Amino acid sequence: MEHYSRKCILINQTVNQNGKKMSSMLTINRKLKTIVSPFHELICSLHVLYRPEHHPNRLQWAQELREKLPQPLKEAVNRIGNLSDGWTPLLDYTDFRGEPVPCLEGIEGLKKLPDAELAYFLLNGKWPLSAIITKLEKRGKASGNGADTDLLELDHFQEARQLLFTTLETYERDYFRREWEYIEPWLNASAMHFQEMAAVNPEKALNTLHPRLRAENGALSAQKASTYYFPYERMQHVYVFPSTFIFPHLLISWTETALCLPLSVDTPWLPFSEEPPKDLLNQLKALGDETRLRLMKLLWTGPHCTKQLAPVLGISEAAVSKQLKLLNEAGFTRAERKGSYIFYSANKEAMDHLLLLQRQYLEQ
Repeated sequence: MEHYSRKCILINQTVNQNGKKMSSMLTINRKLKTIVSPFHELICSLHVLYRPEHHPNRLQWAQELREKLPQPLKEAVNRIGNLSDGWTPLLDYTDFRGEPVPCLEGIEGLKKLPDAELAYFLLNGKWPLSAIITKLEKRGKASGNGADTDLLELDHFQEARQLLFTTLETYERDYFRREWEYIEPWLNASAMHFQEMAAVNPEKALNTLHPRLRAENGALSAQKASTYYFPYERMQHVYVFPSTFIFPHLLISWTETALCLPLSVDTPWLPFSEEPPKDLLNQLKALGDETRLRLMKLLWTGPHCTKQLAPVLGISEAAVSKQLKLLNEAGFTRAERKGSYIFYSANKEAMDHLLLLQRQYLEQ
C-alpha cells in the first residue's frame, strides 16, 4: 500500500499560474536536500518484507529472505505491518529531522517515546492522540464505542511495543546490516547525482522522481487517490530520500512546512518481476462479474442487508452472501451488525486504492 501521513496537514489549493518561474526555481532549489538515511531504508525494507508482491525489483530478495527468517520473526514482521499500515508510518518519526539517522539511533529514539505517542505513529495518525490516551487508560475494558473497536490492538499494547523493538533489533542485526553494506554506495551515488541535477534545474530533477509527481508552475503536485498540491513558497524544506526498496510507490509525507519525497535507486543484478500483484488480480477478479458489480453499485448508495439485496438482484439470500464473501475477501465491503441483521456497505477507499494499484503496475 502507498503511504502518506494522515496526521499531517494537507495543502490543497489552486496554484498561481502567473508566478515567476525563475523565482520559483530559485526558491525550491534552496529548500531541496537529499538524505541517505539508514533508518529510513531499514523501515522501507521491512515494508517490502511485509508486502513483497508490490515491489517487482525486490520480490525475489524478499521471497528468499522470508524463507530464511525464523517463523517467530516472520510472524512479527506481519503483525507489526498489520498494525502500522505496512511499517512506513514509523518514517515520520525520523524523516522530518532532515538528517541521516543510524538504525540503532532510530530504534533507541522510538523506545523513549511514551506509549500514546508511539501508538500514534504506529496507527498512522488515524486517531487523535487524546483518543489513544483514553483507550490506553482503559485498555482491556469492554466498550461499545466504534472507535474503540478499531483500537483493539491497544488492549495489548505493551506486548506489541516489546514485539516492535525485538523485531527491529533482531532484523537490523541479523539481516539488514549486511544488506546496508551492499546498497549504501548505490544510495550515495544516486543522491549525489540527484543533487547535481537539482543544482542545475531543480524542477527537472524533481520530475524524475516519480511518474505521478510533478514540479511546475511554482508547486509540487502528487497524484494519489486525490491530487495534492504543495506550493514552493509554503515549503521550508523538501527532503528527498533515496531507497532501493520503495519503488514503485509514491511514498510521501508532509507537515505544514516540510515535504518528504522518494528517490528510487536501481541496484545491479537484482531480478525484476513482471508478475502483477496478487491483491490486484484478486480485486479485478472480484469485480469481473455482473452480479457482483450490481451488488457494489447498490452498496455504494448506502448499507444494505441480504434481505434487502436479494429481491433487487433477483437471487436468493444465500447467493447474495456468497457474492458478498468474495467482495469482502477482496476488501471492497464492510459489515456492521445492527440488531438481528448484518448491514454491508462499500469500502470506497478500497476502490480508490484499486485505481492506484492498476496505475502503479502499468508504470513499472
